[in-house]
Amino acid sequence: MYRKIFILISLVLLILVGCQDKDVVEEESGFSGKRNVKVVTAKIGEINEYLKYSGKVEAVTIANASPSMSGKIEKLFVKEGDSVEVDDLLVKLDQTQLEQTRIQFENAEKNYLRMQKLLESDAIDKQTFDEVETGYNIVKTSYEFMLDNIEMKAPISGIVTYIYKKEGEKFDSMMDPFLIRIVNSNKFKAKLQVSDKDINLLKQGQKAIITVDNTEDKFMGYVSYVSPEAEMMSGTFPIEISINNDSNLLRHNQFARIDLITKSVSNTIVIPQESILRSSYVYVADNGIAKEREVQLGIGNEYEIEILNGIADGEKVIISGNIGLQDGDKIEIKN
Repeated sequence: MYRKIFILISLVLLILVGCQDKDVVEEESGFSGKRNVKVVTAKIGEINEYLKYSGKVEAVTIANASPSMSGKIEKLFVKEGDSVEVDDLLVKLDQTQLEQTRIQFENAEKNYLRMQKLLESDAIDKQTFDEVETGYNIVKTSYEFMLDNIEMKAPISGIVTYIYKKEGEKFDSMMDPFLIRIVNSNKFKAKLQVSDKDINLLKQGQKAIITVDNTEDKFMGYVSYVSPEAEMMSGTFPIEISINNDSNLLRHNQFARIDLITKSVSNTIVIPQESILRSSYVYVADNGIAKEREVQLGIGNEYEIEILNGIADGEKVIISGNIGLQDGDKIEIKN
């Protein structure tokens, strides 16, 4: 008899302790019987459907400037990163050779003038004079050439991006590729190789959005060239994108991501892709209750999608916590 009473009391105590533990767990977890969700407001806006490619952007106007003659670099008037205008002085070569040629020219000129007087007085024949005149013209041309090229000026406006030689080093006009590179950063272009499955979606004039890692700015461009034939080796089609770089944030030979816009719709309802469930359903938050909606979809991209029917401007669309949600479930917005 006492054993049965003891067992009964023990069971009652276990039940009471379990109920207290459950109350503690519920109190600690804050469970309210509602599903926590995140929402966004459906808004009227613009959406683009695009092809994603990557490549390098490059300046349209580049000058690899070089002196027309060889010589030791006496003075560099610019450094990498400097901005220059057309005809700004860039470099001056050593004048030793120029000075030697000047002396030769002055001597040749004196001899030439003297021979002119002798020819006028018939003291020399015409053949002798012609030989002197030819030698004079050769020295004169050489001197004028060196005079014009001992200093090199900027052929274009832009930014000095590379200097091939330093002061004191010799520049060889026959062997060195160039001395100073100048890049005009106003206009850029991107060259892409497009697959044959995408080429029919592209044409000249289509817009493109260009992004790079050194800025969050987006650059607008347009398709300026579409090749009518594929390259023999790769089977891809070369295209070019013209890009406006008014902000001067793009850099020559910089890696870029390029979205080629194939479709664009404005004045339409746009919501995030993660709100779409089972191909054509979403949940909206309505006074603490999840309401299931079937929607008609339009164009989309990896981030957003157009809603043609089923969602109104200003409605709260659930984007997180919607997996496993049921129509009529209680929800609590935790953005």
